[in-house]
Amino acid sequence: MLLALSVNTSANNNTAISFQIGNGHIAIADQTDTTIQNNLVLQAQIGNVNESNASQTTGTNNSVTIQSQIGESNGVESYQTGNTSFSSSLTNQIGSSNSAKVTQETAIASSILINQIGSMNTGTVTQLDTTASSAFLYQVDSLNIGTIIQSGAHDSSVLVNQIGGPMNVSFIIQGAATKSSTLVNQIGSLNMGNVIQTGATANSVLLNQIGSENKGSVSQFGSTASSALLNQTGSMNQNSTVQTSTTTSMASSDQIGSINVALVTQTVGSGNSTLLNQVGSQNVTTVVQIAATANSALINQVGSMNDTDITQLESVLSLAAITQVGSNNMHQTIQTGTTGQAAIVVQIGNGNVGTTTQ
Repeated sequence: MLLALSVNTSANNNTAISFQIGNGHIAIADQTDTTIQNNLVLQAQIGNVNESNASQTTGTNNSVTIQSQIGESNGVESYQTGNTSFSSSLTNQIGSSNSAKVTQETAIASSILINQIGSMNTGTVTQLDTTASSAFLYQVDSLNIGTIIQSGAHDSSVLVNQIGGPMNVSFIIQGAATKSSTLVNQIGSLNMGNVIQTGATANSVLLNQIGSENKGSVSQFGSTASSALLNQTGSMNQNSTVQTSTTTSMASSDQIGSINVALVTQTVGSGNSTLLNQVGSQNVTTVVQIAATANSALINQVGSMNDTDITQLESVLSLAAITQVGSNNMHQTIQTGTTGQAAIVVQIGNGNVGTTTQ
């Protein structure tokens, strides 16, 4: 067993501290760039064959990188560059064969925390041109993958929590987003969460999946003050929400049970809202709102094998609400070229079929 302690301080008040217990560790701290000042790198490794790599270059100042690894064959890389200021990066890995990579560029007062406990987990966080942004990635168990990218985002926060496994996957991108918040929580195994926000302002996404083999996807393009809330509890549920060029739109989907499918699309709309609730199994809901203003779609399905389809095209101030309780019920509502229309449908029982066209 080897015990090693190293402390290095440069003329520009940069400090690197390395503490290692075990065998075969590698710790690299690069603070050789003369344009950096007042930075700290702290590396601690206990176990065997762990590797830590920290780099602070190109005008980085007043920033901190902390890397802690306990176990075997863990690896972490941290890069702070491009005039990064007042930023912090903390990576903690306990277990074996975990991998983490952190990149901060031109980030001010940004914070990144990666915490991985288990084996063969992979965490990647990249923040570019971000201000006061925070990214937290927490993974427990094995073979989980979490990826967070924030580019041009201001006052943005991302929290990804994955507990269980194996093989929960989260992929989040926030482009030129301002004051956007994303929370992804996955507990179980084989769950997949995908969130993309680009050109968005003051957007919020909450994706919560508990169970196994659930798939949740949220995409918001060119949207302002939009919110997408996806909650799935059970197994093999699928939920997809797409909002494009929408303003103050909200899509909320709640699914409890198994093999439920919810598909929501809102494009070129303003003030649109979709509220969707499905409890049971093998229920299917499809909502499409195109070129719509101030439209609302409300769907509630309780039971099994119910099917609801709502389509609103070029409509203004229209309302479509469908409630189905039972099994094997089917209803389709189509509103096209209308103004101020409302369709409210309630079906209770089994094997009911209905169509509303406006």
